[in-house]
Amino acid sequence: MTNQRKSNFESKLFSFIFVVLVMKLIYLIVTSLIAGDFPSFLIELIVLALVLFAVLYLIRKLFGEEDEGRSRYGETSTIGDEQFNALREHYEKLTNDFIEKKQYKKAAYIQLKLLQNPYRAAGILKDGHLYNEAALVYLKKCFHKENAAECYELARSYSKSIKLYTELNQHEKVGDLYKKINDTGKAQHHYQIVVDEYVERNQYVKASLLYRKKMNNIPAANKLLLKGWTENKDAVNCANNYLANFKDKAALQKEIHQFKAARTHEGNERQFLEVLTHEYKKDIAPKEEIQEMAYELISKNHKKYGMLSLLNHFVTDDSQLRKDILRHKTKK
Repeated sequence: MTNQRKSNFESKLFSFIFVVLVMKLIYLIVTSLIAGDFPSFLIELIVLALVLFAVLYLIRKLFGEEDEGRSRYGETSTIGDEQFNALREHYEKLTNDFIEKKQYKKAAYIQLKLLQNPYRAAGILKDGHLYNEAALVYLKKCFHKENAAECYELARSYSKSIKLYTELNQHEKVGDLYKKINDTGKAQHHYQIVVDEYVERNQYVKASLLYRKKMNNIPAANKLLLKGWTENKDAVNCANNYLANFKDKAALQKEIHQFKAARTHEGNERQFLEVLTHEYKKDIAPKEEIQEMAYELISKNHKKYGMLSLLNHFVTDDSQLRKDILRHKTKK
């Protein structure tokens, strides 16, 4: 109860008692006048006064002890906080001393048991390369499976790490761990789960990168990239990632021509031009052939918004061209 609320309550209590006693006094006066018994009235008046003083004394005593008790307990709480902080500082110093001495288990014990800080305890064990112990604290005290799985991996307790990552549905990580222990079949299985999830979300580039880099399945990667181009799902990135498979000038030149002939149409010519702008920057790019394709497509679609500005990517050393493009935009 706050001081203000206590004061309000005390005032109301006094008022109530005062009203009751006044009513009692009026009752005594009336009955005495009717009965004509003044000595009895005087005795009852004295008794009433004694009762009033007794009640007031008890109330004062009650509220006074409450205030005194609150003050006393408040002082005890302050002293307790100071003692607790001093003790905590002492334990923290002990922890740091043990860490300096590379006695990581003792340092972790202080944090875990005495300071009730399991995250710090696990971190100390991990920093001390006590990975299995750290994993156990993360798992049992912090309830953090991912950190525990990471520590088990660092400890080369791969089966425990795989179990936790599987529970977390981190299948790519599970595949990586199976690959570490040369279980290719299970690695491929978990990688495929991730690929299927990417495909379901139309993330063909991510799926293809997994096929290419971790599953060593270039044909499957290319198939997905061409699917993304055809379905117009991040089409430009799909096409550029597909063309990244061709590592020399002759092969790239041949594939660009075939790609244009077989996979472009009026609806995606603008996107193909964007693909060409990226390919043109490569060191192995067949620049003359790409320029010729770009000129052809831009000439064909020059009335479409933004097409002329793409020409600037293929003729970087012609300042007059930039002026012509700007003038054409202004006229429009």
